Amino acid sequence: EFGVSPATIAIIAGQPCIGLSTQQLEKIAKGGLAVRKVSRRDLPLVMADRVDGATTVSATMLLAARAGIHVFVTGGIGGVHRGGESTWDVSADLTEL
Repeated sequence: EFGVSPATIAIIAGQPCIGLSTQQLEKIAKGGLAVRKVSRRDLPLVMADRVDGATTVSATMLLAARAGIHVFVTGGIGGVHRGGESTWDVSADLTEL
C-alpha cells in the first residue's frame, strides 16, 4: 500500500544479504555465539572468513546505502561507552551517522 517492504540485513556464510528469507532470519536468530556481531570495521573479516553475522547499525547503514536503501529502522544505536572520556571508546554507529 505504501511501497515499502521489510529487508532485514545480515551476513550469511560471508555474503551480505539484504532482505532475509524466513530460513535465513531463523539461522541468525538461533545461531547463538556462532553468529558474529558485525560492525562496519568487521565486514571484510567476516566476509573473508565466510561466517554468519548480525549487523550493527553502522554495518547496516553501509550495506543498506550500497543496496539503494535510503531509510531504515533500528531498535537503537550504540553510544559512548563508560570511561569514553579517557578511552575514546565510541560506537561506530555514531561516527557512521
